[in-house]
Amino acid sequence: MRLKVILSFLAIQIVSFAIWQGVHALGKTDVTIQPVSGNYRSEVNHQAAKAPEQPFSNVKFTMRTENKDFYTLNSDKKHEIILVLEKFPEEQISTLQNIILDYDPDAHRGLGGKGIIIVRAVNIDPAEFYGVMIHEIGHDVDLGYLNETSTKKISAFNDGKKPVYESDPSLSFYRICWENNKNFKKDVGNQDFVSGYAMTDPFEDFAETYAYYVLHNKDFKSKTQNSEKLLAKFNYMKNTVFVGKEFNTGEYLTENLTRQPWDVTKLSYNLAAFLAS
Repeated sequence: MRLKVILSFLAIQIVSFAIWQGVHALGKTDVTIQPVSGNYRSEVNHQAAKAPEQPFSNVKFTMRTENKDFYTLNSDKKHEIILVLEKFPEEQISTLQNIILDYDPDAHRGLGGKGIIIVRAVNIDPAEFYGVMIHEIGHDVDLGYLNETSTKKISAFNDGKKPVYESDPSLSFYRICWENNKNFKKDVGNQDFVSGYAMTDPFEDFAETYAYYVLHNKDFKSKTQNSEKLLAKFNYMKNTVFVGKEFNTGEYLTENLTRQPWDVTKLSYNLAAFLAS
């Protein structure tokens, strides 16, 4: 279930996070796997000399403990996340300002919006953790990277109270299957979406399709055989979002082409193979 929330529980404690608006959420899970990251700690750089600029210096890496305290993310986990971020076009990640790992076991698996993503870092398998992260990056690409060029004309879509303008590049994706935030086009069916969760609204459709394109590219391509709309979504991701780049991920399917998962981030994949691609 997608939730539109204003993350007041964080804004109360970190006033600098004034950007917390219009955030999209992935639901909770019941899995009981060991935490992705280790001890809660803050890292301090004691070097006297000015350190060289780090990759993704535009991104603030933060952790939130179960006690709702905030610290700078430790270097090992930060490095691990950066290895994933390096797989994406730099211009996409340039709009991302905050990555927060939430160590509250009752938190949603993921939250994402313009400039910010939050991923629960406990009770989640490492591959699923990064699947959720990539889904949330998809929200930032949709709402932050693909910006409108004019606010003269309002479309039939809106992100909460914020209208989506006709100049927004994401509209070309939304309109493949959607009339507006709630209604499909008349000729749309289940086979036209990468997951059941993608059918909940245009924003989740975008984020799920983004994650499927990145982590299950060959699977995605095979399913376009049965749906012109899925083919249009694949081509949108390839040509508009990734400017021709495809990922050597997943396996090309020859059967069960109409079988649809509920949640792309739950699908198994080879994380090492993705990082090596």
